[in-house]
Amino acid sequence: MTRIQTVRNDPQSTRTCLGHRTGYRFGALASLLALAAFAGPPAPKKPTVAILYFDYDKTDELEVLKKGLAQMLITDLGAHPNVILVERARIQAVFDELKLGESKKVDPATAVKVGKVLSAKYVLIGGYFAFAGQLQINTRLVNTETSGIIPGPGVRGKPDAFFELEGELSQKLSSLLTTEIPAGAAGSKETAAPPRRPGKSNVKVALGYSRALDAIDKKDKATAKTELEAVVKEQPDFVLASLDLAELVK
Repeated sequence: MTRIQTVRNDPQSTRTCLGHRTGYRFGALASLLALAAFAGPPAPKKPTVAILYFDYDKTDELEVLKKGLAQMLITDLGAHPNVILVERARIQAVFDELKLGESKKVDPATAVKVGKVLSAKYVLIGGYFAFAGQLQINTRLVNTETSGIIPGPGVRGKPDAFFELEGELSQKLSSLLTTEIPAGAAGSKETAAPPRRPGKSNVKVALGYSRALDAIDKKDKATAKTELEAVVKEQPDFVLASLDLAELVK
């Protein structure tokens, strides 16, 4: 007991112990600072992109196609390594909240408003129309921070080649995003490939899928299920429709 008491009360031992502890703390701090310096600045956050429903001036059967087109583009471009895509369900919720469902057109000012609600830096808008047996789709990319408008790509072809047109458009939009939104210093990681789009198909399948999405938005699960079942039966390799049907019935 006497020896232990002596060590505790020895000022020299106390100073030595404190010195060791202080040295250890400074050493640990220096190591952390060195690691931080080696790691470099924090990785920049990938910007968010929202793809809104494209404009269509008429009220015929092609009007609902805007929902299927938006969903397929979101799915395809969701694999782009430089951006984060907003889910269509979130976009629909904002449209409902802002009472934009009845609107025929989404102008750049509305796109900026919707984009800010969705915390999206970029918003893709566009329009499509059918004329002389051809379907034309045009796009524009809006920067919600500057309200600047970047001309986007367009595609044109027969309506029955809708899936081919959508695939061509998604590839062109992917190139646009790569050019306008280059990868940051973080070096974006590869993402999962989107579900494989169907092979040869017709606009009937795309319209059925679009009607199913519209029914889902209206909380009409029975109609959505019927439409999706018909789509999958007509086009068994339409993976996106199969996934939506599985999600609906589970």
